[in-house]
Amino acid sequence: MSILTRIGLKAIIVPALVMGLGGCGASSTNNQGTSVLGLGYFDDGTGEAGDAGTVVFLEETIPGGQGVFPLFVPVDKDPETSGIQGGYVGVENRLTEQFIRTIRHDCDYIVPGSDPALDIPSDSWNFTAVIPPATVDEDTGQITGSTTYTQVQIVSNQVVQFLNVNRNLLPELPFRLTAICNVVAVSQAGDTFVTNDMLYQVIFTNEPSCRGVAASVGCSSATGAGPFVTGVGTGGNLVTFGDPDPETTTSGDTTTSSSSSSGAAAS
Repeated sequence: MSILTRIGLKAIIVPALVMGLGGCGASSTNNQGTSVLGLGYFDDGTGEAGDAGTVVFLEETIPGGQGVFPLFVPVDKDPETSGIQGGYVGVENRLTEQFIRTIRHDCDYIVPGSDPALDIPSDSWNFTAVIPPATVDEDTGQITGSTTYTQVQIVSNQVVQFLNVNRNLLPELPFRLTAICNVVAVSQAGDTFVTNDMLYQVIFTNEPSCRGVAASVGCSSATGAGPFVTGVGTGGNLVTFGDPDPETTTSGDTTTSSSSSSGAAAS
């Protein structure tokens, strides 16, 4: 068999294999949440109070020796209480005849102004929540989506440790980390959906007076914590909560709640 003949056979066989693999499962573009919508992040399982950001320390510690812990929304809600706090992601099922089952919560991270060499690894949090089909009003035809608010991780302790190891590539404090996340879910028919992107802002600072402040960089220190000393090329250390010396540092359970919401829809 000539080389050209073998190449021709490969050109036919490879697309056939690709088509065969494609038949093993299905996916959907979801068109920015028309079928499965990411609602953002919330303070608890009721979905009544949203939260778009928080202020933390790069080496976050909890009184009682808990050490560095994963970031949930908001981490400073009750610093003396260990375990998961906040961090409820809202997901809405707009499909009228199928339930959906969530698989995982995926996040990418960027730090504006950081050194181009900083490549923060993506992270994923597996969780399962079954969301019932949307309902349709028989008189008006209005579709009411079914929603769930499930506790998930936004920034893991591994990501925080990565930032600590790569302090020389980070901007001057305070700096902002943006988590760009979505939820992956599977429908009753086996179709895979990826929600629209959901953003969460984390402001890192070394000022103890900023603890508990909304996600902004306008707070100023009245505790004598000293100037910012961390940034590209400085080699300085962060001041952790309760540490007045700028040159020293100290080193899930999942719950789900469901409800409904109304609006335009796709089935």
